[in-house]
Formats: sequence, structure tokens, C-alpha cells
Amino acid sequence: MLLWGGIYPGAKLGLHEIPLLHFTYFRILLAMVVLFIVSGRTHGLLLPRSLWSPLLRVGLAQTLFQLLLIAGLQRTTAGNSAILLATAPLLTASWLAITGREHLGSRHWSGLVLGFIGVGFVVQSGGIGVTWSHLGGDLLALGAAGAWAWYGLVIGPLVRALGTVRATGWTMVVATLCCTPLVLLETWDYAWRSVSWEAWVGLVYGATLGMVLAMALWGRSIQRLESVMK
Repeated sequence: MLLWGGIYPGAKLGLHEIPLLHFTYFRILLAMVVLFIVSGRTHGLLLPRSLWSPLLRVGLAQTLFQLLLIAGLQRTTAGNSAILLATAPLLTASWLAITGREHLGSRHWSGLVLGFIGVGFVVQSGGIGVTWSHLGGDLLALGAAGAWAWYGLVIGPLVRALGTVRATGWTMVVATLCCTPLVLLETWDYAWRSVSWEAWVGLVYGATLGMVLAMALWGRSIQRLESVMK
């Protein structure tokens, strides 16, 4: 969570000077390269056919999360985006309860309701005018939370088969492939030399410490939590 927290101000800096799709694409591409370098494996580049289906699900969740996160950050405050993304555990618990995969007692349901109410109060604390002016970005950030909840629900099998780093790296491969056509539609005729070093630092941080390390730790925590709950 500490590493993730730095993504929001860093992305805000980068988005002031770098187009949204390029910013998202460069983050994913850099994260993918770093993850495969860190994994230290040059063999086994082809995945077994049995992993294609779970990889596709996790990769699509990763793609959706990245696009919604950055698009939301461009349209709302960093604070609102961070708070709304924090609803992902609440969304995950709600989905597990609704689908019958976990049983929640009345106290748990009360906690979920209070959690959502608390998020609403915090976001609303900026004032009605501020909230309405950022409504589109807030909705995108909430969508990113939903995508991240989906990612957490489907990443488990891939982590068990490949390990945390390789599993996360392969999800970035899918995200890169999905985002490439979108980036090609956006003009490359941009004054890249005018982009400040602060904007590049925000992008690099978000792709390395804020994405690679944070997601690797998250994937490992999912794996360990599943083993404890079995």
C-alpha cells in the first residue's frame, strides 16, 4: 500500500505532460520488461496450453485496471482516486459473499456497509461542487477498483503455476498487446523533448516500485492467503 500510494502523485505529474494512452502504455511496457528481467528466466517462454485461459482472464483484468486507473486519475484528484481504489477489498468480499464462495455474518455485512459509507463521506468531504466536477473521474476510479478486485480473484492459479513475478509479467504481456492498437491510434507527433524529468520520474516510479514490486507483493500475499484458508 505504501508503494502504491506514490503512484497517484507520480501519475499526476506525468499526465500533465504525457498523453494518457502513451503514459499507460509506457508504464505497462516498462513493467513487463523489468518483471522478466527480475524473474531471471530465459527458458520456458511458451506457456502450457492449460494456462492460456486463466492468463487471458488475468491479462484482461490487468488491462482494464490500468486503463481505468490512469483515465480516472486524469479526471479526478489523486486523493479521490486512491480512496476509491481502496474499495477493491470491499468489492471482493461482497462478490465472494454474493456468489456463495464465502459466508459473511451480520457483523461482516455491517462492516462492508460502513466501509462504503465511509468512502462516500471522505470523497464528499471536498464539497459538492468538487465532487460533481470530478464525477466522471470518480466513476472511472471506482471501475478501476472493480477491475482490481477481479484481478485479485483470478490471479491465484497463475501465481501457483508460474510464481509471483512471472505471473505478473505475463499479465503485462497481455496488457501490452491489448493496449498496442489503442496507442497506434494516438498520434506520435508529440514534442517528447519538452517533457520534464519530473514527468518521466513519475512514469518510471509507477512502472517499477509502484507496479512491479507492489503487484509482486500483492500476488504473493494472495498466494499465501489462499494456502492459509485451505
